[in-house]
Amino acid sequence: MSKLIYINASPRGDQSAAVQAGQVFLDALPASVEVQQIDLFDRDLPEVTLEITSAKQKAFINAELTDAESEQWRAIVELVDEFKSADSYLFAMPMWNFTVPYRFKQYIDLITHPGLTFTRDENGPRGLASGVATVIYSRGGDYAPKDGKPDPFDFQSPYFNAWCTLVGLGPVNEVLVQRTMAGPDVVGQAIEAATAQLQELAAAVG
Repeated sequence: MSKLIYINASPRGDQSAAVQAGQVFLDALPASVEVQQIDLFDRDLPEVTLEITSAKQKAFINAELTDAESEQWRAIVELVDEFKSADSYLFAMPMWNFTVPYRFKQYIDLITHPGLTFTRDENGPRGLASGVATVIYSRGGDYAPKDGKPDPFDFQSPYFNAWCTLVGLGPVNEVLVQRTMAGPDVVGQAIEAATAQLQELAAAVG
């Protein structure tokens, strides 16, 4: 049995186009796949504090932590261990102001640390997590590449892919659900257009 972690970065529940598309993926998973869902807007994520930033620096050089630093750093390590426990990943990722929602940015700031999710050697950074990642990008407009060039307003995909490379996730499969501001009929059509891709990607998990 393999484990998939489903990270939902939308606060909109079933009204979210990314979540609706994510359900298509989940419904097509082999029965042997265990799914753990993390809803970032419902999760009580730690705030980044002086103690956490200090603990990060001390942990990197194996210096002794204070009691307060140890307690707060322990919560960070637990988040990292949870994240790294998966064999594959699904992300429901709406576009907010051309990039990722702030709760997802907070999440990756909490789990992305040298020695925990990546390391460096003479060849550069190397991720300490692993697994195929499928990301569903829901977007109010059309931010797909045009004429073979990235859309100049799409900071979502490059940022997410750079982070996945850093922590070791890959390959990254992108599923686009676009023009969601055009109304429910267009959303339905976008999800329908992505269904075959979602089902094929889900069937390959395991």
